[in-house]
Amino acid sequence: MRRIAFAFILLFLSCGVGIVAQNEAQLSQYWAFPGYINPAAVAAADKLSVAALNRMQWTGIPNAPKTFLITAETPFRFLKQNHAVGLLVVSDKAGLFSTNTFALQYAFQKRLGSGRLSLGLRLGAIDQVFDGTKVDIPATPDHAPSDEAIPRTSVSAMAMDAAFGAYYHHKSFYAGISATHLTSPELELDEKSYAHIETVYYLTAGGNIELSNPLYELQPSVLFKSDLRAYQADFTLRMVYNKMFWGGVSYRWGDAVVILAGAEFKGVRVGYSYDISTSAIAAASNGSHEVFASYNIKLNIGPKTKNKHKSIRIL
Repeated sequence: MRRIAFAFILLFLSCGVGIVAQNEAQLSQYWAFPGYINPAAVAAADKLSVAALNRMQWTGIPNAPKTFLITAETPFRFLKQNHAVGLLVVSDKAGLFSTNTFALQYAFQKRLGSGRLSLGLRLGAIDQVFDGTKVDIPATPDHAPSDEAIPRTSVSAMAMDAAFGAYYHHKSFYAGISATHLTSPELELDEKSYAHIETVYYLTAGGNIELSNPLYELQPSVLFKSDLRAYQADFTLRMVYNKMFWGGVSYRWGDAVVILAGAEFKGVRVGYSYDISTSAIAAASNGSHEVFASYNIKLNIGPKTKNKHKSIRIL
Protein backbone atom coordinates (compact mmCIF):
# COMPACT_ATOMS: atom_id res chain seq x y z
CA MET A 1 0.00 0.00 0.00
CA ARG A 2 1.39 3.40 -0.98
CA ARG A 3 1.81 5.93 1.78
CA ILE A 4 -1.33 8.04 2.16
CA ALA A 5 0.94 11.00 2.78
CA PHE A 6 1.60 11.18 -0.96
CA ALA A 7 -2.13 11.49 -1.59
CA PHE A 8 -2.13 14.58 0.61
CA ILE A 9 0.78 16.02 -1.34
CA LEU A 10 -1.21 15.63 -4.54
CA LEU A 11 -4.16 17.28 -2.82
CA PHE A 12 -2.20 20.35 -1.78
CA LEU A 13 0.24 20.76 -4.65
CA SER A 14 -0.48 22.25 -8.02
CA CYS A 15 0.86 20.69 -11.15
CA GLY A 16 4.27 21.89 -12.30
CA VAL A 17 4.36 25.55 -11.43
CA GLY A 18 3.83 26.05 -7.71
CA ILE A 19 2.24 25.07 -4.45
CA VAL A 20 -1.29 25.72 -3.29
CA ALA A 21 -2.23 24.79 0.28
CA GLN A 22 -5.32 24.71 2.47
CA ASN A 23 -5.08 27.96 4.41
CA GLU A 24 -8.42 28.23 6.19
CA ALA A 25 -8.92 26.00 9.21
CA GLN A 26 -12.21 24.10 9.28
CA LEU A 27 -14.23 24.72 12.47
CA SER A 28 -17.41 22.80 13.25
CA GLN A 29 -18.11 25.00 16.30
CA TYR A 30 -17.68 28.21 14.31
CA TRP A 31 -20.46 29.92 16.30
CA ALA A 32 -18.23 29.83 19.41
CA PHE A 33 -15.38 31.66 17.63
CA PRO A 34 -17.01 34.50 15.68
CA GLY A 35 -13.81 36.58 15.91
CA TYR A 36 -11.92 33.96 13.91
CA ILE A 37 -14.36 34.33 11.05
CA ASN A 38 -14.93 38.07 11.34
CA PRO A 39 -12.73 40.63 13.15
CA ALA A 40 -15.77 42.86 13.62
CA ALA A 41 -17.26 40.21 15.93
CA VAL A 42 -14.49 40.62 18.52
CA ALA A 43 -16.08 41.12 21.97
CA ALA A 44 -19.41 41.97 20.32
CA ALA A 45 -21.26 40.72 23.42
CA ASP A 46 -19.22 42.99 25.76
CA LYS A 47 -17.34 40.05 27.26
CA LEU A 48 -13.68 39.68 28.13
CA SER A 49 -12.89 36.24 26.75
CA VAL A 50 -9.98 33.82 26.49
CA ALA A 51 -10.55 30.64 24.47
CA ALA A 52 -8.67 27.72 22.96
CA LEU A 53 -9.74 25.07 20.43
CA ASN A 54 -8.15 21.87 19.21
CA ARG A 55 -9.39 20.04 16.10
CA MET A 56 -8.28 16.68 14.71
CA GLN A 57 -9.78 16.25 11.26
CA TRP A 58 -10.22 12.94 9.46
CA THR A 59 -8.71 10.79 12.22
CA GLY A 60 -7.23 7.55 10.99
CA ILE A 61 -5.57 9.18 7.97
CA PRO A 62 -1.84 10.00 8.27
CA ASN A 63 -1.00 13.70 7.94
CA ALA A 64 -4.66 14.71 8.17
CA PRO A 65 -5.37 18.35 9.14
CA LYS A 66 -4.89 19.41 12.76
CA THR A 67 -5.76 22.85 14.09
CA PHE A 68 -4.94 24.63 17.35
CA LEU A 69 -6.54 28.03 17.91
CA ILE A 70 -6.21 30.63 20.68
CA THR A 71 -8.20 33.85 20.97
CA ALA A 72 -8.27 36.63 23.55
CA GLU A 73 -10.53 39.66 23.30
CA THR A 74 -11.93 42.47 25.40
CA PRO A 75 -14.23 45.48 24.94
CA PHE A 76 -13.31 48.97 26.14
CA ARG A 77 -14.68 52.49 26.00
CA PHE A 78 -12.69 55.44 24.68
CA LEU A 79 -13.79 58.97 23.78
CA LYS A 80 -17.40 58.04 24.56
CA GLN A 81 -17.35 55.24 21.97
CA ASN A 82 -17.31 51.45 22.31
CA HIS A 83 -14.33 49.55 20.91
CA ALA A 84 -12.86 46.07 21.16
CA VAL A 85 -9.44 44.51 20.65
CA GLY A 86 -8.37 40.92 20.27
CA LEU A 87 -5.49 38.52 19.71
CA LEU A 88 -5.65 35.59 17.30
CA VAL A 89 -3.13 32.73 17.11
CA VAL A 90 -3.71 29.78 14.77
CA SER A 91 -1.56 26.73 14.09
CA ASP A 92 -2.88 24.63 11.22
CA LYS A 93 -1.19 21.52 9.83
CA ALA A 94 -2.40 19.72 6.72
CA GLY A 95 -0.38 17.19 4.79
CA LEU A 96 3.20 18.47 4.62
CA PHE A 97 2.11 22.07 5.17
CA SER A 98 2.19 23.95 8.47
CA THR A 99 0.53 27.37 8.52
CA ASN A 100 0.81 29.69 11.52
CA THR A 101 -1.11 32.94 11.88
CA PHE A 102 -0.48 35.70 14.43
CA ALA A 103 -2.78 38.72 14.34
CA LEU A 104 -4.21 41.64 16.29
CA GLN A 105 -7.85 42.60 15.82
CA TYR A 106 -9.76 45.81 16.39
CA ALA A 107 -13.47 46.61 16.15
CA PHE A 108 -15.31 49.91 16.31
CA GLN A 109 -18.82 49.48 17.70
CA LYS A 110 -21.78 51.80 17.18
CA ARG A 111 -25.29 51.49 18.53
CA LEU A 112 -27.78 50.98 15.70
CA GLY A 113 -31.43 50.51 16.51
CA SER A 114 -31.77 48.04 19.37
CA GLY A 115 -28.50 46.35 18.43
CA ARG A 116 -24.90 47.24 17.68
CA LEU A 117 -23.05 47.51 14.38
CA SER A 118 -19.32 46.79 14.38
CA LEU A 119 -16.61 47.31 11.79
CA GLY A 120 -13.46 45.31 12.34
CA LEU A 121 -9.91 44.99 11.04
CA ARG A 122 -7.32 42.25 11.46
CA LEU A 123 -3.62 42.80 10.83
CA GLY A 124 -0.94 40.20 11.29
CA ALA A 125 1.47 37.77 9.71
CA ILE A 126 1.04 34.36 8.16
CA ASP A 127 3.94 31.91 8.13
CA GLN A 128 3.88 28.76 6.02
CA VAL A 129 6.26 25.80 6.05
CA PHE A 130 6.42 22.92 3.58
CA ASP A 131 8.39 19.88 4.78
CA GLY A 132 9.81 18.53 1.55
CA THR A 133 11.95 15.99 3.40
CA LYS A 134 8.83 13.83 3.80
CA VAL A 135 7.87 13.79 0.13
CA ASP A 136 7.36 10.20 -1.00
CA ILE A 137 6.81 9.71 -4.73
CA PRO A 138 5.92 6.11 -5.68
CA ALA A 139 8.44 4.44 -8.00
CA THR A 140 6.06 3.56 -10.81
CA PRO A 141 5.92 4.47 -14.51
CA ASP A 142 2.92 6.67 -13.74
CA HIS A 143 4.89 8.99 -11.45
CA ALA A 144 7.78 11.28 -12.29
CA PRO A 145 10.72 10.60 -9.94
CA SER A 146 11.13 14.33 -9.31
CA ASP A 147 9.41 17.64 -9.97
CA GLU A 148 11.07 21.04 -9.74
CA ALA A 149 7.88 22.48 -8.28
CA ILE A 150 8.04 20.11 -5.29
CA PRO A 151 10.80 21.08 -2.80
CA ARG A 152 12.77 18.20 -1.29
CA THR A 153 13.89 20.20 1.75
CA SER A 154 11.99 22.09 4.44
CA VAL A 155 11.14 25.52 3.05
CA SER A 156 9.15 28.41 4.50
CA ALA A 157 8.03 31.99 3.90
CA MET A 158 6.15 34.72 5.74
CA ALA A 159 3.87 37.52 4.58
CA MET A 160 1.62 40.20 6.01
CA ASP A 161 -2.05 39.30 6.25
CA ALA A 162 -5.24 41.29 6.72
CA ALA A 163 -8.99 40.83 7.11
CA PHE A 164 -11.99 43.13 7.32
CA GLY A 165 -15.59 42.63 8.35
CA ALA A 166 -18.92 44.09 9.42
CA TYR A 167 -21.06 42.56 12.15
CA TYR A 168 -24.46 43.35 13.64
CA HIS A 169 -25.22 42.00 17.11
CA HIS A 170 -28.66 41.98 18.74
CA LYS A 171 -29.82 40.13 21.82
CA SER A 172 -31.97 37.91 19.59
CA PHE A 173 -29.80 37.49 16.49
CA TYR A 174 -26.53 38.34 14.76
CA ALA A 175 -25.28 38.61 11.19
CA GLY A 176 -21.93 39.40 9.63
CA ILE A 177 -19.89 39.53 6.44
CA SER A 178 -16.12 39.43 6.21
CA ALA A 179 -13.14 38.78 3.95
CA THR A 180 -9.85 37.23 5.05
CA HIS A 181 -6.45 37.30 3.31
CA LEU A 182 -7.38 40.59 1.66
CA THR A 183 -3.90 41.06 0.19
CA SER A 184 -3.95 37.57 -1.40
CA PRO A 185 -0.36 37.09 -0.20
CA GLU A 186 2.07 35.03 -2.26
CA LEU A 187 4.80 33.30 -0.29
CA GLU A 188 8.02 32.37 -2.08
CA LEU A 189 9.09 29.12 -0.44
CA ASP A 190 12.13 28.79 -2.68
CA GLU A 191 13.24 29.86 -6.15
CA LYS A 192 10.80 27.55 -7.93
CA SER A 193 8.02 27.01 -5.42
CA TYR A 194 5.51 29.38 -3.92
CA ALA A 195 2.29 29.37 -1.94
CA HIS A 196 -0.58 31.60 -3.00
CA ILE A 197 -3.28 32.38 -0.47
CA GLU A 198 -6.66 33.28 -1.90
CA THR A 199 -9.07 35.78 -0.36
CA VAL A 200 -11.93 33.98 1.41
CA TYR A 201 -15.37 35.55 1.91
CA TYR A 202 -17.64 34.70 4.84
CA LEU A 203 -21.30 35.20 5.55
CA THR A 204 -22.63 34.16 8.94
CA ALA A 205 -25.88 34.59 10.84
CA GLY A 206 -27.63 33.12 13.83
CA GLY A 207 -30.42 33.63 16.30
CA ASN A 208 -31.74 32.90 19.75
CA ILE A 209 -35.35 31.68 19.82
CA GLU A 210 -37.06 31.56 23.21
CA LEU A 211 -39.59 28.74 23.55
CA SER A 212 -42.78 28.61 25.62
CA ASN A 213 -40.80 26.83 28.32
CA PRO A 214 -38.26 29.47 29.42
CA LEU A 215 -35.72 26.77 30.30
CA TYR A 216 -35.24 25.92 26.62
CA GLU A 217 -33.86 28.01 23.76
CA LEU A 218 -33.22 27.18 20.13
CA GLN A 219 -30.08 28.64 18.55
CA PRO A 220 -29.92 28.17 14.76
CA SER A 221 -26.91 29.44 12.82
CA VAL A 222 -25.45 29.30 9.34
CA LEU A 223 -21.99 29.82 7.89
CA PHE A 224 -21.21 30.30 4.21
CA LYS A 225 -17.68 30.74 2.88
CA SER A 226 -16.17 30.91 -0.59
CA ASP A 227 -12.99 31.86 -2.42
CA LEU A 228 -15.12 32.49 -5.56
CA ARG A 229 -13.98 29.14 -6.94
CA ALA A 230 -15.51 26.78 -4.43
CA TYR A 231 -17.92 27.22 -1.52
CA GLN A 232 -18.88 25.57 1.74
CA ALA A 233 -22.06 25.91 3.78
CA ASP A 234 -22.77 24.85 7.38
CA PHE A 235 -26.27 24.72 8.92
CA THR A 236 -26.47 24.28 12.69
CA LEU A 237 -29.25 23.91 15.24
CA ARG A 238 -28.54 23.81 18.97
CA MET A 239 -30.92 23.36 21.90
CA VAL A 240 -29.85 25.12 25.11
CA TYR A 241 -31.21 24.08 28.50
CA ASN A 242 -31.25 26.50 31.43
CA LYS A 243 -28.53 28.58 29.75
CA MET A 244 -26.06 25.92 30.91
CA PHE A 245 -26.19 22.80 28.72
CA TRP A 246 -26.56 22.40 25.00
CA GLY A 247 -26.72 19.74 22.34
CA GLY A 248 -27.33 19.90 18.64
CA VAL A 249 -26.59 18.87 15.11
CA SER A 250 -24.95 20.53 12.13
CA TYR A 251 -24.78 19.70 8.46
CA ARG A 252 -21.89 20.71 6.26
CA TRP A 253 -23.14 20.58 2.69
CA GLY A 254 -21.76 17.54 0.89
CA ASP A 255 -19.17 16.86 3.58
CA ALA A 256 -20.34 15.87 7.06
CA VAL A 257 -23.00 15.59 9.74
CA VAL A 258 -21.81 17.03 13.06
CA ILE A 259 -22.95 16.12 16.59
CA LEU A 260 -22.53 18.92 19.16
CA ALA A 261 -22.59 19.02 22.97
CA GLY A 262 -21.37 21.38 25.66
CA ALA A 263 -21.93 23.25 28.90
CA GLU A 264 -21.35 26.64 30.52
CA PHE A 265 -21.02 27.37 34.22
CA LYS A 266 -19.85 30.56 35.95
CA GLY A 267 -18.16 31.89 32.84
CA VAL A 268 -16.41 28.62 31.95
CA ARG A 269 -17.59 27.19 28.64
CA VAL A 270 -16.63 23.84 27.12
CA GLY A 271 -17.79 22.21 23.90
CA TYR A 272 -17.22 19.10 21.84
CA SER A 273 -18.16 18.12 18.30
CA TYR A 274 -17.81 14.96 16.25
CA ASP A 275 -17.96 15.07 12.45
CA ILE A 276 -19.34 12.05 10.62
CA SER A 277 -18.07 12.27 7.05
CA THR A 278 -20.64 11.88 4.30
CA SER A 279 -18.19 12.27 1.41
CA ALA A 280 -15.96 9.60 -0.15
CA ILE A 281 -13.29 10.26 2.47
CA ALA A 282 -15.47 8.36 4.98
CA ALA A 283 -13.98 5.14 3.59
CA ALA A 284 -10.60 6.06 5.11
CA SER A 285 -11.51 8.40 7.98
CA ASN A 286 -12.85 7.71 11.46
CA GLY A 287 -14.41 11.16 11.60
CA SER A 288 -13.22 14.46 13.07
CA HIS A 289 -12.99 15.54 16.71
CA GLU A 290 -13.08 19.11 17.99
CA VAL A 291 -12.98 20.41 21.56
CA PHE A 292 -12.84 23.94 22.95
CA ALA A 293 -12.76 25.70 26.31
CA SER A 294 -13.23 29.37 27.15
CA TYR A 295 -13.54 31.73 30.08
CA ASN A 296 -15.82 34.75 29.75
CA ILE A 297 -16.50 37.76 31.97
CA LYS A 298 -19.31 40.19 31.22
CA LEU A 299 -18.06 43.78 31.36
CA ASN A 300 -20.21 46.87 31.79
CA ILE A 301 -18.52 49.45 29.58
CA GLY A 302 -21.57 51.59 28.86
CA PRO A 303 -21.76 55.27 29.76
CA LYS A 304 -21.57 55.78 33.49
CA THR A 305 -24.82 57.02 34.95
CA LYS A 306 -24.86 59.51 37.77
CA ASN A 307 -26.72 58.59 40.92
CA LYS A 308 -30.06 60.38 40.97
CA HIS A 309 -31.96 61.05 44.19
CA LYS A 310 -35.49 62.21 44.63
CA SER A 311 -36.28 65.02 46.98
CA ILE A 312 -37.30 63.78 50.40
CA ARG A 313 -40.32 66.01 50.05
CA ILE A 314 -41.81 63.76 47.33
CA LEU A 315 -40.70 60.32 48.54
